[in-house]
Amino acid sequence: MITIKSAISIFLLFLILPGCLARYGEGRLDQLLLSINDLKKECEVNDEKLTGEKIKEKLGKPGFLKPIYERNLNLSFLSALENDAGVLLVPDHAELYEEMKTAVEEDKLSGIKLLSYVYDRMGSSEDTSLTFYIGGDEDTERKAPDVFGWDYVGYDNKDSGDLERGRKTFIDYKIDSPADCFRLPYTLLIDTIIGLKQFAGEVIKSPISFLEEELYENIFIEKKVPFYKFDGIKAAVEDWRNGVTALTYRYRVDGNQGMVATTQNLLGEIPLIGSIFDQWNRTDSVAANKLFLTRGIFGGDNSAQNMSLWVDYLRRRSKEYRQDKPSYLSDNSSFEETNLTVKGNKNNTYVKVIPYRYGSNVDVLWALFNISHGYAYDMAAEIVLKCNVNQGDSVILGGHSGGVQRIISTSRILYDDGINVKKMYGIAGPALGYAPCSETKIVLNGKLLQDPVSEVSRFLKYITLNLLTLNIKWDYDDRKEKQKEDILYEHITPGFVDGKTRLKYDGFLSENFTFFFR
Repeated sequence: MITIKSAISIFLLFLILPGCLARYGEGRLDQLLLSINDLKKECEVNDEKLTGEKIKEKLGKPGFLKPIYERNLNLSFLSALENDAGVLLVPDHAELYEEMKTAVEEDKLSGIKLLSYVYDRMGSSEDTSLTFYIGGDEDTERKAPDVFGWDYVGYDNKDSGDLERGRKTFIDYKIDSPADCFRLPYTLLIDTIIGLKQFAGEVIKSPISFLEEELYENIFIEKKVPFYKFDGIKAAVEDWRNGVTALTYRYRVDGNQGMVATTQNLLGEIPLIGSIFDQWNRTDSVAANKLFLTRGIFGGDNSAQNMSLWVDYLRRRSKEYRQDKPSYLSDNSSFEETNLTVKGNKNNTYVKVIPYRYGSNVDVLWALFNISHGYAYDMAAEIVLKCNVNQGDSVILGGHSGGVQRIISTSRILYDDGINVKKMYGIAGPALGYAPCSETKIVLNGKLLQDPVSEVSRFLKYITLNLLTLNIKWDYDDRKEKQKEDILYEHITPGFVDGKTRLKYDGFLSENFTFFFR
């Protein structure tokens, strides 16, 4: 028995130790930047040129703990690099991309090679990296290729700043009439039952989330050693945290619903078919002035959500949209009511990403089966308790992949609090259940068998005979007439810039997102 325990301990040690030593993670980029700056100073002191070989000698050659990629850049993407500078790509000097374009236009450069060092991995083969741009001409024997400079992919959730907190974070029940003396105890009882059901579902899910995040995602999706950042433990903890949020959310936020509506909320908790019995009432939405976005599963922590380009794109589109009144608005329509406007914001637009931390397939499965919706309560809590969204307000929700079911569930939670979801837009994700929203649109990949998640969405739609999709409008990618690379149709977070190739995965981002502004 002792021998078996010792063998298991040694095996686990060898399994975990490489991950602990792997030079990935939050500090990896800082290590790389510090090393290359030191090398640059050394070259200046010794009056030497910075070359690709010196970089590889300093930062390390390809190896198990130091993944590096070398490939040629498609020169047609040089202009695209400029567009992304400051949004996703952070160059070491402002003129980096202009220098490369000028060299190509003047025939001083026949090609540019990328030398990329991965500093973190965030799922679905989306590798972030520090990338060097190395140019050369036809006579490379006489002249060493020039290192134009380097940039790195920077993903942080940029928004227009948190709005002032508009909700109290403690029990918010009020007795405004004698009827509340009967309503509130019943509401408290039902809220407790619903909260306990949600909490239990999240707790039961946590061991599965641990295994999926630590083994399936690490080994098969990201192809890295497990336990290098203990993401499985973080995913399990996130389930517990979401369970606590679900348990306490309705205590903190009282939607002032009647006993019938509260009973419908309870019936809506029945697994699988509960949404059929949930509230089907809709309220006319006022001007929607806030747009909240969520990515899909395997999102990592707050800093790894990869949605900066979504926010930047939607802000720019909103700004362009305001310049001219669209022709499809009737004469008695208010142009201001069709825009995303927030007073005090110089861009007049509030777009915010609600992080989906350590999400996994089991989150979506649990939500589709109506077992628990902890990640939706987490999204609702962020919106209501941190973003100055109050009863009677209207919001717009958008999501990708596993985030689609998240916004469907979130809309029902917000509705219970008297908050209207004016419009929802989902990209390539499964969605079951009723949503109290008059405009719910899910766009799937139009290419057959190109995107497995879109195929799952179609399968769920057909086997349920649309009985559980209810008011959801299903569309397919409407850009077939445009020539697109096959890779743009793969199931990749829209708007992501690949760290190895610098190609932008626009996916469904561009034309289809105009739905938000119609």
